[in-house]
Amino acid sequence: MASAIEVLGKQAMKTFSDRRFCQKNLEKLLSLLNKITAEDVKLDKNILDYVSRQPAPMCVMDIFENKDITIAIFILKHGVRMPMHDHPGMHGLLKVISGMVELSSYSLKTKSDHVIKAKEEIAAVRHRPDYLHSNSPACTFTPTEKNFHEILCVEGPAAFLDILSPPYDVDEFGKGTRPCTFFKTVKSKLCTDVTDIIEEVQLTVVENLPDFYSSSLEYRGPPLKNHCT
Repeated sequence: MASAIEVLGKQAMKTFSDRRFCQKNLEKLLSLLNKITAEDVKLDKNILDYVSRQPAPMCVMDIFENKDITIAIFILKHGVRMPMHDHPGMHGLLKVISGMVELSSYSLKTKSDHVIKAKEEIAAVRHRPDYLHSNSPACTFTPTEKNFHEILCVEGPAAFLDILSPPYDVDEFGKGTRPCTFFKTVKSKLCTDVTDIIEEVQLTVVENLPDFYSSSLEYRGPPLKNHCT
């Protein structure tokens, strides 16, 4: 009998390997993701305690990756903020499985998919933050909606399962068709609208993040390699 994470992996492949995107497949994937627990991926107290003691602000467990999807677990130490970053041309799903995070998402005001250059300012809107814990439903983003986000660990270590499609695509020098770029806010204006948008912002690229880095941890849950093909 397939494990919960294996069933999830198969559905992720079904959802994102078909170029004719199907909303029903996405809804089924979200339903499966919302049921995933720390126990399903063998994330226990010993691992969380180790993350608290080691020096890196964040640890990453790579579970599966091919040309269509990447599945990983990110673990943030208490009080650590993952800086604002983008997901160029990508869909994503995020499900907290331990601890609590504050997720702040941003959408560009223009739908341009051009490469954002250093020192260039881009207009975006900040959505109301989401406070997520293991009982919260998964969050989603698309290539145009809530594609930028930053994540603060407010109760930790906090772990979340991430599904991205397609994966980031860079070489050993960080160059490629889908790089991960970090940003900061340089201007902001509060909104009085009643929607989930609370702020209009101007963003610019951050080229170096000396205080933020990650270390790798071995994933010890059920393997997906033979179940996502």
